[in-house]
Amino acid sequence: MLFLTLLVPKGKGTEAVEYLKKLKAPKGVTIRDVYFTFGRYDGVIVFEAPDVEAAMNFVRKVGFDTQYTTETLTAIPR
Repeated sequence: MLFLTLLVPKGKGTEAVEYLKKLKAPKGVTIRDVYFTFGRYDGVIVFEAPDVEAAMNFVRKVGFDTQYTTETLTAIPR
């Protein structure tokens, strides 16, 4: 399954940026790309996970570690 997580830092932005630069995927999750963006969201993580539970655990860890506000979407191939 493919997921997109949209990110907005709540705390220190520079620490959150450094965290994303070094972000490693846990077992079972594959990070396809990490983007920094302008606009409503400051970053996007595109990743694959075997199921929703694995995706949720990964996103929760990113949110807790960085103090990002996250919004995750399931991407469905056309």
